Amino acid sequence: MAKRLFTFIFALASLVCVLPMRGENPTIPQKEIPIKRVNDTSHPIRSLSEIQAYYNGMLSVVCTSVFADLGEIDLAVTNCTTGEFWEDSFDSSSVSQHLLPISSTSGWYEVVYTTENGDSYVGTFVIESNL
Repeated sequence: MAKRLFTFIFALASLVCVLPMRGENPTIPQKEIPIKRVNDTSHPIRSLSEIQAYYNGMLSVVCTSVFADLGEIDLAVTNCTTGEFWEDSFDSSSVSQHLLPISSTSGWYEVVYTTENGDSYVGTFVIESNL
């Protein structure tokens, strides 16, 4: 009986430690990645907010949201500090959000989106060591 009571109290204490205090929501380590158009070969009036991105540190992914049908998009992420490189493609007409897993290695990162029309969008962000 005492063993069950101890196990229950330990489980309850563990749960309390994980829950946020005073109704505060735990913050997910996210960094917005400012994206800007580098060139525009097809639509000079297109807004800069067609592609938005952020880095989610908890999942270690670059999350991309696309707000227009830009067709096939090639995505390349480079850790300019270490030389690590990730790439993927997705079709913005069928996917409004795309996740690209990357490492969480400290460094300066460059994100490049290239549409099938040749338009390029670039952003940078930094991952800092938690040590």
